[in-house]
Amino acid sequence: MKKVLVIGNASSVWTKEYIKNIHIKQGNSVWVTCYNKLSPDDEIFYKYINVNLVDLKSNGKFTRMFKYYRVFKNFFDVHGSDLDIIDIQGPPHSWQADIIYNVFKSSNTRIIVTFWGSDILQIGAKGAKHLKRILKISRWINIGTLHMHDKLREFYGNRFDSKCTYVGFGGPALTYIRDCKMSKGDAKKEIGLDSSKTIIAVGYNGRREQQHLEAIGAIANLPRNYKSKLQLLIHIGYNTEKGYKEQIEEKLKNSGLDYLILEEMLDLKEIAVMRIATDIFLHAQTSDGLSGSIREAVYSRSVLLNPTWIRYDKFDKDGVDYVKYTDFEDLTTKLKLTLDGIIKIDREKNREILYNEYSWEAVERKWMRMFDDEIF
Repeated sequence: MKKVLVIGNASSVWTKEYIKNIHIKQGNSVWVTCYNKLSPDDEIFYKYINVNLVDLKSNGKFTRMFKYYRVFKNFFDVHGSDLDIIDIQGPPHSWQADIIYNVFKSSNTRIIVTFWGSDILQIGAKGAKHLKRILKISRWINIGTLHMHDKLREFYGNRFDSKCTYVGFGGPALTYIRDCKMSKGDAKKEIGLDSSKTIIAVGYNGRREQQHLEAIGAIANLPRNYKSKLQLLIHIGYNTEKGYKEQIEEKLKNSGLDYLILEEMLDLKEIAVMRIATDIFLHAQTSDGLSGSIREAVYSRSVLLNPTWIRYDKFDKDGVDYVKYTDFEDLTTKLKLTLDGIIKIDREKNREILYNEYSWEAVERKWMRMFDDEIF
């Protein structure tokens, strides 16, 4: 049994699933940082699995800075001598990184830094300077893909190469997708889609970087007889800037396409139904580190259309079958070939690969080896 401090967002589904499927399953004692007031369900969740909360809630930047330092220093003074792992999830790249460095730099505890995906792709030069301090005192820097490793090298060259590992997360919704007994037609009806049409999901959140407008435009360029058989599914449950939803709706209304916009935040069971209902998952985001949404879509037998500006090296290495397009004009062409059945995707092979490589059961042993300094 290990004693672990998880520095991350306690309210995130990724944090909760990770702690439950890795640390609690191993019988570890866990503390997790809490930056905001938790929902009643989250409070019950952590109480049920006997995880301790490290309260960092505060108002105002300077108040937060003082509290962060005081709380982390007190924690280190009390638990530092017998703490086995400091587990930094989605590492900060601001003054928070400086505080973590100053408190824990003298610790003999093994520090592991894990990037969640596109977080590393969005760090600028200023943030990289803060982040560097944490990376210097880390034992392992856990990055999901070679693309993310390339981004790390843009800032630091090869300095941290010997610390880099590729231990990924299990897909939070994969088990729910596996256990769901709904047919594709029933899943479509469940969320208000037309079961007689081919459902194309466009993106997986409401951020402008998903490039919904450009993707919708590419689909709208299909011949009319194709468009009449399609229905678009747009899930913008979070991160939607003011006015962007209205722009998406205007684009959809002028496209001649049937569509459904979902704005609600979904739990894992609802996500499973939405993924099963999807026939084609159209990804057009500007950057991505192989998100859970992409893995869920492929596991649920959706055909993935992915741009060449986003590299999924591990998918390619594992033999995952998906469609690549170079630009939005090419997207229209590739989508038509997919709908015509000229481009064929082995969905069952994809499903097997995804569970064997990306479920929590598949990645658990890799996490254990990293904790014990046995990998690479």
